[in-house]
Amino acid sequence: MKLPSRATKFTSAAGYVSILTLPVIAAVLLLLLGSATQQHRIQRQWYLQSAADTMVLSAATIMAREFNLLAIVNRALIANQVTHGQLLGLSSWYSHLATAALRLATVSSVIPYVNVITRYLATMMQRLEQPLQMMIQAALSMQQVVETVLQTSQWLIRSSFAMLIPQTLAEIARQQQLTHQPWVLLHSPGVVEFPWLWWRAVTPTSATNDEHLFADMVTASQDPFSQNRSYRWFDAGLVKVEKTGGSDLQVEQYGRWSWQALDTVAVHINLLFTRQEIPWGYGAAYQTNAITRLTHDGFGRSRAINRRTSSMALSRQKNYGVIQAPHYFNQTALAPSQWPSVILQFDGVVAKAGLQFSRPEPIPRKDGRQERANLFNPLWEPELQPLQASEKLILERFI
Repeated sequence: MKLPSRATKFTSAAGYVSILTLPVIAAVLLLLLGSATQQHRIQRQWYLQSAADTMVLSAATIMAREFNLLAIVNRALIANQVTHGQLLGLSSWYSHLATAALRLATVSSVIPYVNVITRYLATMMQRLEQPLQMMIQAALSMQQVVETVLQTSQWLIRSSFAMLIPQTLAEIARQQQLTHQPWVLLHSPGVVEFPWLWWRAVTPTSATNDEHLFADMVTASQDPFSQNRSYRWFDAGLVKVEKTGGSDLQVEQYGRWSWQALDTVAVHINLLFTRQEIPWGYGAAYQTNAITRLTHDGFGRSRAINRRTSSMALSRQKNYGVIQAPHYFNQTALAPSQWPSVILQFDGVVAKAGLQFSRPEPIPRKDGRQERANLFNPLWEPELQPLQASEKLILERFI
């Protein structure tokens, strides 16, 4: 039985098919190789983009921390000034109590037994006044030292954080094994290399030429004791005892600061056709400039309520030296378009991050108003941001 010829024809056909499939197999292999290469390239691009996002977000985090630290120190400077008003208020308040005790001892000197108690009380008040004034003077001096330390800390924060950002990004690049990739950090808006514009983002400001911004913040932050110590001690119809007082911050024409405090207590007798004010106790204290005139609403409306006693208090003012207007870092132009941000670029990837000011909803303002961005509350946060069209154009053409 002869079958070799049919087998020979089949083997020849199979050989032709194998030769025809070689290009297909090669194409498939090339396709798989190109796909693997492209996948590796995409993975590399994703990795670089993630690293860029991490680096630029770290830079924005450090910037937000700097803003928040400056805001905390500004709040501390405000508290420091409020303390000056409290200490001067304590001085004038005690002085008015001492004079009131002395007047009480004088009036009750003809009353047996009572005069012994009142005289002892007046003597003790007089003896304690001098040590108390020395303690207040020491506390005021300490507050001035604290103010100097706070102002110096703001300068250190500004200088150290600007240098910390490049160091941090270099460390992140090293951890991500990207040391061979040259990167550049740019400002936005502006697209200028960091940190040249960062020094101008927040500038040193003096309370003498900030349009009373810092002074208004201090006045609004005063506690009830230093702001207004006026109330009615006694009311029996025709006879009333009025207590007045307060601590006021005075800003002179050329920005010079003065803290002043005044306290009075007087007996008012209202008769049919006349009203008599009998001064009973008074005291006053100041830093920088003495009290020379009394306004209607000043010192808890002392002039309006105890006019005669308030005038007598001007002759009993205690001088606690000179106070300097504070210096601090601030930026009043903080519209959302001017919030600082940075752009990081290396090896074909670009990332952008910046700051946002946001007050948490569970902590609303007492007045119900929306708070604008400022450097008095530490509410700055970092966030990744998209590139603007103008920034893309500049990066493509010039960088």
